[in-house]
Amino acid sequence: MLGGVWMKKIMPKFLLLNGKNAFPNVTYENFLIDIINGSSFFKSKCSIMEHYVLNAEQSHGEDDAYTSDYQLDFKLLVSDDVMRVRNHNMPEIDYSMMDEGFVFTKTKEPVEEVPDETILLDIANCSIEDLKNERFPNDAVRSVVKNIKKPKNIFMYYPYEYQQVNRYEYHLLESEVCETIFNNLLSYRDELNLGKDTFFCIKINEYFMIYEWFNGKMVYRDKVHEYLASNYMGLKAYSVY
Repeated sequence: MLGGVWMKKIMPKFLLLNGKNAFPNVTYENFLIDIINGSSFFKSKCSIMEHYVLNAEQSHGEDDAYTSDYQLDFKLLVSDDVMRVRNHNMPEIDYSMMDEGFVFTKTKEPVEEVPDETILLDIANCSIEDLKNERFPNDAVRSVVKNIKKPKNIFMYYPYEYQQVNRYEYHLLESEVCETIFNNLLSYRDELNLGKDTFFCIKINEYFMIYEWFNGKMVYRDKVHEYLASNYMGLKAYSVY
């Protein structure tokens, strides 16, 4: 999960997880805001004259993105273990000649094997009773549950990408997203009566697909082409790892 073993699943570039290691003040939030602003669905939630902006101040739990009418908090669905190993394995990178079109790297040895990312499977396997009694399979799920308990509109992003997906495979992926993975987790969030929205975003082929938890199930809301996410395209182009 997510998808069958035959699908082409691409591990996220490290800069797309934590771009600030190479580009000062740039993180995954900088391309998620592009996705939000490129979405007609999210544009309908604010004034026609506005666009979403990132909150420069988040020291007191402020939302990541906001307009005068609507706010969103971004959450990356990836385990700390994967991030730790990716950080450990990141090569030394010299961007001093990037303006001339050159990026130099020096690979570290030995390279630690990146663990499998199972966060979606782990979420799907948690019963509502597990969630209520705080029986979590790992810290990654514990963190997700902590976040969904907050009275915020949450935009969850799964950074692994699926490429060369055909129509049949797309419907399989969508079925798992809409009918399986988040049912218990977000039904539990509903029981908390927070009155807030929950979204999930995943990239399939060239599009960022956006779903909303609505009336007890995930429903498709919008898709945004990668070319509308300029920060994503830039980080992808310059990420050598």
